[in-house]
Amino acid sequence: MTMPAERPGRVIWRDGEFIPWGDAVVHVNAVGHASVSAAFEGVHAYWSPTRRQLLGFRLRDHMRRLVDSLRLGSLRPSFDADELTAAAAGLLARVGAPGRDVYLRPWGFAAGLHREQMVPAGTRAEVVIDSWDFTSKLGQGQTCALAVSSWPRLNSSASPAGLKVFSNYHNGRLGTIDARSRGADWPVFVNANGEVTESSGACIVMVVDGTLCTPDPGSGILDSITRRSVFELAAEAGIPTRTRRIERTELYLADELFLLGTAAEVLPVVSVDGFAIGDGAQAGPVTRKVESLYHQAVRGALSTHEAWLTAVEPGSA
Repeated sequence: MTMPAERPGRVIWRDGEFIPWGDAVVHVNAVGHASVSAAFEGVHAYWSPTRRQLLGFRLRDHMRRLVDSLRLGSLRPSFDADELTAAAAGLLARVGAPGRDVYLRPWGFAAGLHREQMVPAGTRAEVVIDSWDFTSKLGQGQTCALAVSSWPRLNSSASPAGLKVFSNYHNGRLGTIDARSRGADWPVFVNANGEVTESSGACIVMVVDGTLCTPDPGSGILDSITRRSVFELAAEAGIPTRTRRIERTELYLADELFLLGTAAEVLPVVSVDGFAIGDGAQAGPVTRKVESLYHQAVRGALSTHEAWLTAVEPGSA
């Protein structure tokens, strides 16, 4: 992902204003404790060559989840989901360029200086939306290998899995370091019951006898907007879907396996702990179908899901 700071006119949205990217600074004392409760989202906007527009994918759903995460973390955002959606669209109009896909990073953190160990409940949340270019993996034939992490999934009774907060993602960081030390790309986290939960920043989907199977919310997962989208697309295409508890060994015997998420998009898995998935080299037929449907949806090639898209003309602001 690249969006050089020196690009002329680069801006960031901060608490209701578009300001020069280089001016978006805080004092170092505003970083530490204030960041513990910080919540964030990752949102993609895809360039449509036929429409000549940037298409923000499910912007409002992401902004609603951001507001919910801040509220559950006892921070008080000054903007609602509709206002943040409009801000994101305005930012895309300013930073977007023909032919480029854009990643948006909205996040909120406790405003002001905080030297106390615990930020008080009800503290106002400062909200910013940053952006940079990214290169989509869809249709590029990329695959990955997984390893079951020696670090278990964060216990959702200690910190709710439904909170998309930075502090929860340290668990994902540790798992990723562990997986890569063993030659894999990404981790698989299991919960205290030994059940599969998710990967680092991505959910896991297993294909068994043509059915998409994914862990249920009680397993300790983040409710994925991408997964909801893909499962809806799959059902419309006649691909069965099922949400249930999944045991670790089921992954080893799966017909196909893939990761889902804003960053992961649809990423085929070719091995888990050294067990080959499918032919161990490329995506299976169901995964390829799912990837194609999702790719069409985010590029605006499906007329059935216009409500998911926020169309923006770069340079129109």
